[in-house]
Amino acid sequence: MTPLDDRLAHELDEARRLLDEMGDQLATDVILVANHGVALQTVDIVGQIMGHIANVVRASDREAALDDIGMHDLKTKLKSATCGQAA
Repeated sequence: MTPLDDRLAHELDEARRLLDEMGDQLATDVILVANHGVALQTVDIVGQIMGHIANVVRASDREAALDDIGMHDLKTKLKSATCGQAA
């Protein structure tokens, strides 16, 4: 991992933390959740994606880190984008 990789992963983690805090705050408003529940779920999904990407960026074995991603669609997209490319 390069110093830039480390900084990128850190910034992704920080952005995810901010999204999580925002989602937690918004989720306490019952009316907002009733009206925008799907949007709040989307915010959560974006946070999960950012976390997975941060893990791949900071991994010494990026292919193994891709294999560890639990979100099937994201894993498929990232693995298909890296097939046949040198690391």
